[in-house]
Amino acid sequence: MLAGQVFSLCGVAQSVAARLAVLNAADLPMRGEERFAATAKLLAERIFETLRALILHWPLPLPAAIVALAGKYLREALAASQAIIAGAKAKIAKCAFVAEPAARLSAAAAALGIPDGEGQPPRDTAYAAILGNIDRDRIFVSRRPNPLTVADDAEVIAHLSREAGYASLPYLAGRVVETGAYARLSSAGMPEGPHLAERFLARINDVRLCLQQLSNLDQQDTDACSSLMGGGPTPGAGGYGAVECARGRLYHLAEIGMDGHLCAYRILAPTEWNFHPAGPFVETLLSSRIGVGESAARSVSRLATLFDPCVAFEIGVREAAYA
Repeated sequence: MLAGQVFSLCGVAQSVAARLAVLNAADLPMRGEERFAATAKLLAERIFETLRALILHWPLPLPAAIVALAGKYLREALAASQAIIAGAKAKIAKCAFVAEPAARLSAAAAALGIPDGEGQPPRDTAYAAILGNIDRDRIFVSRRPNPLTVADDAEVIAHLSREAGYASLPYLAGRVVETGAYARLSSAGMPEGPHLAERFLARINDVRLCLQQLSNLDQQDTDACSSLMGGGPTPGAGGYGAVECARGRLYHLAEIGMDGHLCAYRILAPTEWNFHPAGPFVETLLSSRIGVGESAARSVSRLATLFDPCVAFEIGVREAAYA
């Protein structure tokens, strides 16, 4: 509960990761009903966080009429997402709290521009307007992401357990690791086109797939969505939880001392991978000719927004000494 209150972004994901870490450190399972509720909450939050960030953080102005409608639909999406989360917290009978708000969330997402199937946002929607900003921008060189997956958990947790600074500068030897929608969907085939548009459409597609999972939740066993969360013991006297949230794979690690109290706790956020000094955001910049002045700042700002850091950012462009 405390983790969900401390973090203003992705509070549900932080709370579920914390719960998994402590349970695994205590060698206790997360039981079926709790896993189901956690799955519903995680999907609802991931959908809304993506919808919200793409609208509110977009650095270029959108038409006034579209902005007004987008605000209305975001409020509807927030209310529906919060209804699912509140129902899960209240321990309402399985699925009874999901169906109606999930339909409202889906309708709000569609009104913002999330398509029914694979493809581009429908015309005259907010996301169609955003795509229109970037669908001819070929400044950035497309790159195939090297995704962070559950297969990497053992190595990541081994580093996180023994290296105090790993949470702020994570690494996997010989790799430029990326996490988030663009990395998650890379195995399913990436959309072809300008790089910014590829990244944007990956975010759109991630929302669409999460909506499908949420609407079909009553037809699935709780383990059917195990790709959303996982965890296990650590090399020391502890455990970890991992959650696929809107921005990527989030890790919490907890250790319990002999007195039964927490004696160590570490968190590794998705932003630390994507905005690492040798990570995918920087690699994309270094492999591209971004230009100069306001035009360069605008391009870099759009790229940063699509990588979606969990903190505010500013773009400053200056000529390197002796360039």
